[in-house]
Amino acid sequence: MARPARLSRDEIVDAAVRLVEQGGPDALTMKALGAALGADPSAVYRHVQDKDELLRAVGDHLLDGVVEGLPGRRSWEATVRTLCLRLRAALMARPHLADLARSAPTRQRHETRLTEVLLGALHAGGFPPGHAATAYHALIELTVGSATIDGATAALDPAARRATYAAWRRDYRALPAAEFPHCRDAAAHLYRGDADARFRFALEALLRGLVATVPG
Repeated sequence: MARPARLSRDEIVDAAVRLVEQGGPDALTMKALGAALGADPSAVYRHVQDKDELLRAVGDHLLDGVVEGLPGRRSWEATVRTLCLRLRAALMARPHLADLARSAPTRQRHETRLTEVLLGALHAGGFPPGHAATAYHALIELTVGSATIDGATAALDPAARRATYAAWRRDYRALPAAEFPHCRDAAAHLYRGDADARFRFALEALLRGLVATVPG
């Protein structure tokens, strides 16, 4: 195996991303990465401290572009909405990478930039640092959790998605009335519409609630 004259961190991460997208996180082994790069696997450790850092860098790749191109003169709420919608879309579009980005902050350049912009928007909205941090966690947890829940059904074609939701409603409607009266009463209304609309509703409700916590 011929070793490239120079091996950059970006080349390593790009090759690792391709392996993960093709076969999931388990496909990223040092042996496979070395083969993909045409280099000795030990060469990777000149650019990353360990495999954990490499996995975080791969997960961070998912967030590339989330904060880019935000139009100027936006309200802080519009910035928060846009970032949350973009983050959710990125997580749902690349599920294998999302596995590496949602369990913990990557602490790499794209995630830290996203965190900085989101906290900056909250600061512009009058949130003191402590409140901004609490609001940040709430927004990230809603967004990442929503993408995790909705990712599988989002991958279905529209007809299959509607059939899946209909089957879920039938299951709730079939529950024993004495034990699950509220599930049965709401069954016809559960999982109506699309998941994106439900997320937007939840995001708007969360934003209104967060604003109410700001002193003054």
